[in-house]
Amino acid sequence: MPVNAAALTLAPLLLAAAPALAPAQDGPIAPATSHHALATPAGRLDYDAVFEQQVLRGPDGQPAATMSTIAYLRSGTADAMRPVIFAFNGGPGASSSPLHIDAMGPRRRDGAGLVDNAETPLDRADLVFVDPVGTGFSRPLTPGGGAPFWSVAGDARAMAQAITGWLAAHGRAGAPVIVVGESYGGTRAAAMLPLLKGVNLAGLVLLSPALAIGPQGDSELVEALPAMAVAAAAHGKGALAGLPAARVEARAAAFAAGPYARALLAGSALAPAEEARVAMQMARLIGLPPAAIRAARLRVDVEMFRAALLAGKGQVVGRLDSRIAAPRPAQVAGRPSAASDPALGLGASNVIVSAALGDYLRRELGVHTTRDYVSLTLDVNFQWRWPRMEGADGDEADRRPDLLGNLAQAMTDHPALEVTLVGGYYDMAVPLMATRDALRHAWLPRSRARLVALPAGHSVFADAPGRRAMRAVIDQLLRANANHQASPRTSQPPTSR
Repeated sequence: MPVNAAALTLAPLLLAAAPALAPAQDGPIAPATSHHALATPAGRLDYDAVFEQQVLRGPDGQPAATMSTIAYLRSGTADAMRPVIFAFNGGPGASSSPLHIDAMGPRRRDGAGLVDNAETPLDRADLVFVDPVGTGFSRPLTPGGGAPFWSVAGDARAMAQAITGWLAAHGRAGAPVIVVGESYGGTRAAAMLPLLKGVNLAGLVLLSPALAIGPQGDSELVEALPAMAVAAAAHGKGALAGLPAARVEARAAAFAAGPYARALLAGSALAPAEEARVAMQMARLIGLPPAAIRAARLRVDVEMFRAALLAGKGQVVGRLDSRIAAPRPAQVAGRPSAASDPALGLGASNVIVSAALGDYLRRELGVHTTRDYVSLTLDVNFQWRWPRMEGADGDEADRRPDLLGNLAQAMTDHPALEVTLVGGYYDMAVPLMATRDALRHAWLPRSRARLVALPAGHSVFADAPGRRAMRAVIDQLLRANANHQASPRTSQPPTSR
């Protein structure tokens, strides 16, 4: 989604300019394979790291761009049916680096360096991290070569090609596949599902998933209100300050779905006395003055709230992690206020470059390139082509995908498929209530779909408890798949409820 409507996920690494949009001068990067060992609680784990780039062709059939995969394969096994996990972050314009070195890879970031990651699922499944065009080391090959892949449809097609191409090239076409997507990565995962019919899809893990495209109207305000209440309580504001985040969110969600939603639906027909009552209830929850809430016609959005909650201290609250507060930054001309989120850390730059990850890929994995590793680029985000309104004429990039319908159909097409949605209480970019509502409205089989709520921000894996929770989610999906393979069961399509 645009930067003011969906989440950009990375913490700051190194700010610099990077030619993410410029054609690569050195063409595709040569593959690199290296051998490593990891210390795990169960003992030594030997693995191979494989860096590769696939060449993507444009509408004219000519090479247009490259897409990088960084794979970790357990050594000493020739099992073609060993599960494979494909992981990517969102943006658009984000590399896979947060999932790679903060959550799931065999090496994780610890301060300025990398250490062995005890929570990596590499002992049970091979891992493939994918960097979309313009991120990581992936680049256009020609002027304008990235444009076909900077849309919802083009990006989904490229990711599906990366997954199916990798599986075919490595003799793993029949292996159980788990797809992990964060934020816009959830959009990407759902959008590409119709293109994965030949894949043995066993699991989807959608982290803080952006499953709504375009303006959502009043529903967006309703779903954001509980996250605002959690943020207010975290900063000692509102009547629920001091309560656990789960209790705050539950109480605010009940109000949001009831009196607040009805008040918004009434619009100008809402009686002044009722407007005053609702504004007072909102004030108790989100810590803003009732007068300010009434002046906004009860329509308090996240950006208004972030700026107002701690205005007396000259601070703004984080959108990706509402526990964070920082002095109000100077507004950068031409950029939405969400890009100045203190939990994002872009500063005045449009690009975050990871010198540490670039050095790791070159030094430890043997990748031969002088390119910067682009962790995040708003230059790609700002060029993204979003679907127009329903029914608009135009090419497939103009048509809005049925993301929730894709999820339901995939669970019918893949009887072993299990879906886990994960959200954080302190996430105001993709509020937990929005994720919960998406799960309810997708009509997924209840026995194979679940929601996990964590005391976290948008990056639910950003600390040790989050990494352990991620590992538990992956383990649950792998166990479910193993049980399905051992005792195949008949799966009925979901019925109307």
